Amino acid sequence: MTTNQLTLANPNRVRLADHADVARLTAVHNPPTNLVARLATVPGLVRPGIAHWDLKTRLPLHPLSNENAYGDPQLLHDLALPGAAFAHRLDVDVIVGAETGGIPLATAVALAGDLPFAFVRKPGYIGHEDHEPRVRGAAVAGRRVLLVDDAISSGKALEAFADELQNEGANLAGAFALVDMRDVATTVAPIAKTLPIESIATYLEVLTAATDHGILDPATHQLAVDALINHWPNDDPRWTLLNHAA
Repeated sequence: MTTNQLTLANPNRVRLADHADVARLTAVHNPPTNLVARLATVPGLVRPGIAHWDLKTRLPLHPLSNENAYGDPQLLHDLALPGAAFAHRLDVDVIVGAETGGIPLATAVALAGDLPFAFVRKPGYIGHEDHEPRVRGAAVAGRRVLLVDDAISSGKALEAFADELQNEGANLAGAFALVDMRDVATTVAPIAKTLPIESIATYLEVLTAATDHGILDPATHQLAVDALINHWPNDDPRWTLLNHAA
């Protein structure tokens, strides 16, 4: 399990000196736990190939379909246990699922921790009623809550959900996610640097586990990490190598 660290993000995009540095980053110093391996090998969760990040920036991100992890009830239960333990360490009163990807995991965390459950609507959602509540389920006003989502990246969504919860009078004690993607984020919102955050794995850890289990090609994996960490420009000739490897 990965605990919030200020060093997870690489906002300055420090350029690596050579391929040895890339090999160091892709190496697994602490072998993935059984839970990380189980997550990374869920059919369809890690999809080989190259994807655009929100169709805005050219990055060799292997797309993750985190919701596929919810299809196995035993795995979902096991993924929820660390979240329940985290919630009890933070002494929270309510588990709050972030719409929509965080709701199934948050429900499982609430059940595992024997805690009340609520969900917060995605900011910008247009409801079916005028003045529709942003948070539904257990009352959160004046209570410590743990926000649960499927992934955390730059922290912008986390910031927006935190604002919604604050407007309802909740005290956001921390956040829990399946995958922490701050290790490949260009920038990280202040809340994602200070709020206690735990996850099952980081994005690079998931890719490494997927590579170890034959889901991703090792050559593609190494090139992808190089491009992510060094933020290759669009005209970098190495994109051709990555395209061929993928």
